[in-house]
Amino acid sequence: MNILVIISQFHPAQTPNTLRWMPLIQEMLRRGHLVSVLTTKRRGRPDVEEVDGITIYRAGYNTLLDRLYDLTNMKSRRNETGSSVGSPGLLASILQRVADKTWRKRYWPDGSKLFLKPGIKQGKTIIRERNIDRVISVGLPFTAHLIGQAIKETNPTVWWQMDIQDPFCYSKEFWVNNHDRYADKNVDAERKAFSICDKVTVTNTVAQARYAELFPLHTAKIEVTTPLFAFPEIVESDENKFYKMYLYARKTHLTYAGSFYNGVRSIEPFLKFLTYMLELEPSLFNEIQFHFVGQMDAGTMKLIDAYPEVRRWFVLHGFKNRDQTMAALQQTDLVMNFGNSTDYHLPSKVVDYLYLNKPLVNFVSIDNDSTKAFLADKSLSVSHVPISKDLASAMQLFKSFLTSAPSEVELNPKAIAEYTPSALVEAYLS
Repeated sequence: MNILVIISQFHPAQTPNTLRWMPLIQEMLRRGHLVSVLTTKRRGRPDVEEVDGITIYRAGYNTLLDRLYDLTNMKSRRNETGSSVGSPGLLASILQRVADKTWRKRYWPDGSKLFLKPGIKQGKTIIRERNIDRVISVGLPFTAHLIGQAIKETNPTVWWQMDIQDPFCYSKEFWVNNHDRYADKNVDAERKAFSICDKVTVTNTVAQARYAELFPLHTAKIEVTTPLFAFPEIVESDENKFYKMYLYARKTHLTYAGSFYNGVRSIEPFLKFLTYMLELEPSLFNEIQFHFVGQMDAGTMKLIDAYPEVRRWFVLHGFKNRDQTMAALQQTDLVMNFGNSTDYHLPSKVVDYLYLNKPLVNFVSIDNDSTKAFLADKSLSVSHVPISKDLASAMQLFKSFLTSAPSEVELNPKAIAEYTPSALVEAYLS
């Protein structure tokens, strides 16, 4: 097959969608398929390049801020590994505030609007020049699906699949656009896309059920795909891949690898929970240390800095690549997960937990937590700690797990057999 993947950010960006689709595309290449990627521009990258056998085309910009970053030649870029932790610089803060008060209140369908028209133009050219017969658009952003829709309308014989990693029209908690202003338009646009596309894939059954209720005429098109696990390539002698954690002896080290998002996955309930524990049992903090590996936005850093009494027990490691992140998680005692405030988002890292086989503390904010549901029938030592309700009970659960969790575990590659690139490519291209 000649396949075109439309994705708003790709190499060298490191986003959940990128980390999912790079191994999938590499597996497609191994099977003899021709794969092209249509993504957004990035300073320092040519408009057309080949990376590991993948032909990458760039058109438009992922966000207005990315466009401004290029115009101002800012070196520190979002979603690229190696970025430092801490508050953004003055210029970045000003640009962010201006965008929040103007652009973000008015754009449609989402912040990747600058990708739409250039993406459609470039996409139609790719279809013609590379004889594409299958298109897979990856969203959010919904802009990627609108590009796929425009291509399908012009080329009706091309197979078009919408891969919905994050829902669009019913996502009130996760900001995609001004929902108060565009709620009806969002539903109408996604309904039209469902009617035109050939297949829809979502990440869990809750998202599938929501869409089936909204668009009952297109239920047969909607399928659930599993999260992806790609084996890391951790080599101790390779300094670019292996990340060494310096861990104090006689402490229990807990590590979270990921990001926080305002409205969907905030760090504030966790900070309040730690403050509660610190007041009741301060000696406990002499025995534990919290590590965070990932990208921290300005809002999250502001919250962390507002709790200096617990901030001193945090080690912020910054944004690392996947191999370094997996290396860090292997060195820790316990892994932490922070559940979403939505039940239709499934964190992509849940399959990493199965492979690592480390004791997991899942801090949940809703009863029907998606991670809790996913792990319900899995053989993993896990404690689901609800930190949005009864803090006294949550504290007892947490303390009990600290003392009872197994200390010696081995990697469990058998647990992720159904989540490998090979298994998922079968599902996507069947």
